[in-house]
Amino acid sequence: MEASVRFIGARGFGRRLPDKPPPWRDRVAAMRHVPAFLRLVWESHRGYAAAVAALRVVRAGVPVLTLWVGKLIIDAVVAAARAHVAPRDAHRLWHYVAIEIAIVLGGDLLARASGYAEASLGMLFANRMGVRIMEHAAALDLAQFEDPAFYDRLERARAQAGGAGMNVFGQTLGMGQSLLALGSLIAALAVFDWRLLLLLVAAIVPSFVSETWYAGKLYTLFVRRTAERRQLDYLRYVAASDRTAKEVQLFGLAPWLVRRFRALAERLLREDRALALNRSGVGAGLGALGTACYYGAYVLILARAVGGAISLGTLTFLTGSFARARAICCRGSSPA
Repeated sequence: MEASVRFIGARGFGRRLPDKPPPWRDRVAAMRHVPAFLRLVWESHRGYAAAVAALRVVRAGVPVLTLWVGKLIIDAVVAAARAHVAPRDAHRLWHYVAIEIAIVLGGDLLARASGYAEASLGMLFANRMGVRIMEHAAALDLAQFEDPAFYDRLERARAQAGGAGMNVFGQTLGMGQSLLALGSLIAALAVFDWRLLLLLVAAIVPSFVSETWYAGKLYTLFVRRTAERRQLDYLRYVAASDRTAKEVQLFGLAPWLVRRFRALAERLLREDRALALNRSGVGAGLGALGTACYYGAYVLILARAVGGAISLGTLTFLTGSFARARAICCRGSSPA
């Protein structure tokens, strides 16, 4: 049992990594690993990988297409009301409604098909990476397992092979899909009024930069806590395992194990709370700025609608596009 207790201080449990997020130069340099990672996913199953990418591209056009058909529906309603057309004779209106129903149903089917392909690809990727890690570990020397830095890398590799890797893949594809959707919405806003584009930039850029910084901070905490998470797991195992119960009771180690676990867990909790509080305060201020920009764009669109420059359907299309673009940016900058 003495050896087990000493093990708690081994393998880098006391080692601390830098508290500051890596500089932007290092973050950009880390992007060079993305092509190699995507190649690993592609080699897991090319058919599923191609299907996932294609489905994501098609789904990116659904938001702007839905908003545009909604604009046509509203304009058709206004035109039918002005012409006093009976509902059964408003053929163009019902044609647009049918198109929107088809788009919504098609988008749902695309999302389900994409989810199935991504889940299947994820299982194949996890199995392939698990085999590679096991084969690599079998070829290592025992001395390498005693190196804390190497053991931390191996621990993260195991975690990523179990699902985190595919989460990165899904986030990468989701970012690409969001960029395509955002590009189509921005183009629509710029065509109608370039001032809407400026307001959109003012609404989303501060929040995006803030959320990106905090996401980097969270990732730094995740990496820095590899040793602490392993220590917490080991303390739980020693204190509550049938294999160590006899030694724990014989030497009266339970109070010491509990105190050490509680102290470490509470320290990590304080760090999380401080970061969450700071992030919430900054987010609230930037959220208010984004809301002010949104309503500034809303006033601009309303003024053009009242002046007769745009139709009621165009008004709903522009306001919907602005809100959707802002939502995409806010969602895309949030941590996964």
